[in-house]
Amino acid sequence: MERRMQERQMELTMLRNERNRIRRRLEGAETQLKEAKRNRDRLHTQLTKEQQDVLALGKFSFMNKINQWTGKWDEKMEKEMAEVAEAELKYHEAEKTYLDIQAETERLRKEYQNPEFAYVDEEWDEFLKEKEAWIRQNDSIASTTLQKIADERVTLRSLLREIGEAHEAGNKAIRALDAALDKLGSAEGLSMWDTFLGGGLIVSALKYSEVNSSDDLIHRAQRALRHFKTELMDIQNVATDSMTIQQNDLLAMTDIFFDNIFSDWMVHTRITDAKKNLNGILQDVRRVRDQLARKEDEINHQLKQLDIQEQDIIMS
Repeated sequence: MERRMQERQMELTMLRNERNRIRRRLEGAETQLKEAKRNRDRLHTQLTKEQQDVLALGKFSFMNKINQWTGKWDEKMEKEMAEVAEAELKYHEAEKTYLDIQAETERLRKEYQNPEFAYVDEEWDEFLKEKEAWIRQNDSIASTTLQKIADERVTLRSLLREIGEAHEAGNKAIRALDAALDKLGSAEGLSMWDTFLGGGLIVSALKYSEVNSSDDLIHRAQRALRHFKTELMDIQNVATDSMTIQQNDLLAMTDIFFDNIFSDWMVHTRITDAKKNLNGILQDVRRVRDQLARKEDEINHQLKQLDIQEQDIIMS
């Protein structure tokens, strides 16, 4: 009876923890989706305005004609085109982010509708009544200790699972950041040639091609970092104070938007700054991933100690 009850408690606890984890993620994703939509709409409005400014410059007006005669028209048009390019980049990034979060929200909604979650609270209430009745009839120091061990084992296994998922998310983020850095490194080399050695039109074209290619890679890195952040927040919700992951400013890293990296006409210093920024984030992710590995080892050791305690009680 005691073993069956412990197993039932572990089963229901794990199921409720999973349901609550998905619910927290869904609530967070829904909030992010609203923010992403507001940001996308705001940037679309800004892009439309910048495009209208360019169109206005192209229309006939006496002021435009005067600017053409004085040589200021080309200067103004170049400035407006640069502003359109920057606004377009920001809007496209915001659109991709919105679609990513929308897909994640739909996936979580489907997970939350898992039939196993439908009556888990009612089953838990019934189990607690059954357990209370059993304890009143069979209370003993040994059974109480065994129950404490079982409860702690459930908590540690839940935390171990969350750490495993966070560790894998960290690995994916590192791979995404490495890919973006490789592409920017190629752009940096071409930029150095173009800037300091007079590379010419072909080198310049290759440089911009590499920069544009890194756009999607950086977006993938941003998406991976958001996922890593979510997994770390799950750990914080499960962990005890003694097992809290020290993240410092890591949770703020997904708020970074690489402002102006691909706008205007790329210069060498911007590529270098972008690489420095990405390298800093990469080191933060590696640091936290290493922390997760150490926590995983600690928890596995604690689980082994619980097994030994349980066996000692049963064999005594």
